[in-house]
Amino acid sequence: MQRINKVILATAVASALALTGCNNDGAYIPGESTQGDGTTTSGESISGTASAPGGMVAQFETQGFLEIASNFFIPAAVAEITGLEPIQGADVELIRVDNEGNQVGDVLARTATSITGDYRLTLPQGVNLAGNLILRITGANHSLRAQVVEKTIDINPASEFVLRKFIETGADLEQLVVEDVVKLSGKVKEFDLAAGANLDEMFNTLEQEVGAFVETEVATISAAGADVSLIAGDYANAALAFQLHDDDGRDGYGTFAHDMWLGQFKFADGGSGTVNMTYLSEDSVYGNLNGQSIANSYVYYEASPSDGEDPETFPGSFNTKGVLSVQGEFEEEIGDADYPYGWRYPATTYVFQQVADKGLFFGLTHEAAVRYGLTDSYDALDPNNRQGDEVFRSLEVFARKPANLTDADLSGDYGRVYFGSQFYPGSLELRAETNTVTFSSGFSADLNAGLAHTIFVDGNGADYADQDVAAETGISLNIAADGTIAGDSGAVGFVSEDASYLDFSESYGSYVDGTSTPSDFAEFNKTMMVKLPSSVPDLSAKKYRLMMVSSALEGGSTGFIAMFASQFNTYMTMNSNTAGSVTGNFSEISKNEGLGSDITASVDKVSAVEFSMEVASNGATTITVADADGDTKFEGFFNEDASLGVFTVGYLQTDAQNYDELGLAVLVDVTGK
Repeated sequence: MQRINKVILATAVASALALTGCNNDGAYIPGESTQGDGTTTSGESISGTASAPGGMVAQFETQGFLEIASNFFIPAAVAEITGLEPIQGADVELIRVDNEGNQVGDVLARTATSITGDYRLTLPQGVNLAGNLILRITGANHSLRAQVVEKTIDINPASEFVLRKFIETGADLEQLVVEDVVKLSGKVKEFDLAAGANLDEMFNTLEQEVGAFVETEVATISAAGADVSLIAGDYANAALAFQLHDDDGRDGYGTFAHDMWLGQFKFADGGSGTVNMTYLSEDSVYGNLNGQSIANSYVYYEASPSDGEDPETFPGSFNTKGVLSVQGEFEEEIGDADYPYGWRYPATTYVFQQVADKGLFFGLTHEAAVRYGLTDSYDALDPNNRQGDEVFRSLEVFARKPANLTDADLSGDYGRVYFGSQFYPGSLELRAETNTVTFSSGFSADLNAGLAHTIFVDGNGADYADQDVAAETGISLNIAADGTIAGDSGAVGFVSEDASYLDFSESYGSYVDGTSTPSDFAEFNKTMMVKLPSSVPDLSAKKYRLMMVSSALEGGSTGFIAMFASQFNTYMTMNSNTAGSVTGNFSEISKNEGLGSDITASVDKVSAVEFSMEVASNGATTITVADADGDTKFEGFFNEDASLGVFTVGYLQTDAQNYDELGLAVLVDVTGK
């Protein structure tokens, strides 16, 4: 989300901290522990090391973006955060906390760290490992905590960061499965991270490098398994991915790309919250604008229709918070002598939020890859020959198919949002539209007038404009009984089970199969539609998970290019139908000097940033998040029960007439979850 003011983590401090022992009536000897009442315990012992940034240290070095992805695969890395120093002579307290992280009851036991930062503490009788059992070290302005979920527990910025993510997602800490928390902590340790000068910088580093990863992992283990039989069935799947690539400054070459696909899946109940997901088929298209600048760019476009591959079944999980998740695996892709590159993709957890109690799920995936050259034999990648970074943000939906859709099911008014892009050699155009559609008998539709925003960049500079969407009547759609929407050359979209949601994924382009001939053009069109309410929806006290992805183009052919995306624990809370606030994290992946410049990355954390809102009687809604430099605007519609909202998103700079950033957003009601 462009230029929403960055808010420092609530408990982070800007100065370097020295976490030291507190003044107490009695001294604590490292290696021994006492109960809160001062008596010795005889239960099971736990131990570990406490560490924190100690100022500028010899090991500190700035890592390039996605260097963690390459380090992730170095054998036997299992790297801790480098640059941390032991916390010496500090009090270590054992406490219980509630789901907001507040201490409950008295201190259960305490000990102290040695000069090497080591501690040992004995658990009181009857106290067992749990997600709400916490070790805490408190300094003058800050505290570091760790969940006591195994016998060896290190207390450091990473353990504090993971606990915060559980608290942010509203997890029941007491009910967490300790083995799941242990696995998550271990995965965080597998990323190579360098400590900053202080805790403030360290937490910002953690947020940037592993924040999205931890949020998705936390979402999968923060609630118990749900009844999968309620979501079993045949599903349509669609996604639009935004992508940026660079070449690590080698030739000043990069790409702006989209990936789009339509797939078919079957969900079956595997018991105990397990979803057996069977992949049946997928039609996909990919296109990019590539070169050193937009003005001297070329177009690549390729369509990959389903080739009748064998079905593949893999496990997912579904929990009581309505979160569907799939654990991805590390992938390595190798080219050949004609295309001498290899890619490494870190393992990713794919998470989707259920809409109400329906067979309808939305997700926004954050992915990345590192590109390498190959060895002389062209059969393996050379990890010492980095060729660049590739970053992906994918807005994806699963919708259960109807059993016997009729035109009577698809009738009345729908709210429509659209995002499209057009690539031509030497130019790039982005377009967003918002309007309504009225369906009548025979799957016929009337497209009503609306508003469009456009961004056009070529060698002459950038042009930003607002345009009218013209009305169009008598549009006939070819829709099958299972909700599949067919176009001239195959499926282009689908209707959900209850006909409350429609999705269109269409693309066009030129491609000469088996040759390196550049394409003449590539075009991508994504449409989302929801059934509109008959009266103004009441949004008061509702909480929505926000999933948004957008692209910004500023300054012409060699200007600023970026894509913005919300992380999973990003929420919009409605105080009324006119106001609310947004809290969460937004990633910014940017090229500051045009298409060929290298990727840079940052994460903005926002906390209770206020917005204004206008909601019409038919659910049409405009949300405005204002800052000192301009307004981020969401323009779109809520559905009949306000469980789902679909929007275009754009940024309007102060005193500017038109948008320089465009994209799509989805709001899913998670009130009470």
